[in-house]
Amino acid sequence: MITPKKTRVHFTDNYLLNPTNPIEINLIGAGGTGSKVLTALLEMNHSLIELGHAGLFVRLWDDDIITDANLGRQRFAQSEEGLFKSVALINRANRWSGTNWKAESIKFQKNALGKQPENAQANIYISCVDSVSARFEIAEILKEVNNRLAYRNTPKYWMDFGVRHESRI
Repeated sequence: MITPKKTRVHFTDNYLLNPTNPIEINLIGAGGTGSKVLTALLEMNHSLIELGHAGLFVRLWDDDIITDANLGRQRFAQSEEGLFKSVALINRANRWSGTNWKAESIKFQKNALGKQPENAQANIYISCVDSVSARFEIAEILKEVNNRLAYRNTPKYWMDFGVRHESRI
C-alpha cells in the first residue's frame, strides 16, 4: 500500500510575524556556536527592519571569561582576553549595528533561592550550551516562565544548538 505524502505545515504565532515591539530572544551561551548565532541574529535583525518588521532584541547569557584558549576557534580577539564573552560580543554587535542588545554575565540558571534569573522572559530561547545538565536547567526555567500570564514576551520557541550529548553532572 502506498501512503500519500503529507504536506508539512508549520504555524507561527502571529505576534512573531507582526510584532508591535522587537521580538525578544534569550541567547544562552557565547562560545563557538553562540558567537556565530549572534552574528546570524544581527544579520536577520537588519533584514527584518529593512522589511518594516520591528526587529529583534537579544539578551546574551554567559558567565565565561575570554581566555587564550578561545582565540582563533571562537570569535574573540586577543585584546578581549579577560572580558566576559557575553559583554565583548554584545558590545561589538551594538557598535556595529546600533542595536541596544544586552549582555548578562551570569549563567541562565536559578539562583540559590530557586528563583529564575531576572530578565528570563523572552519570545525565543536559543541554547548554545555544552552539557545536558544545563539543558535541563533551561527546560525547568522555561516551564515556570511559560506558566505566567499572557504577556507580549511569552515563550514561543526554544531552539537547542548544543554540541555535547553526554552529561557532566
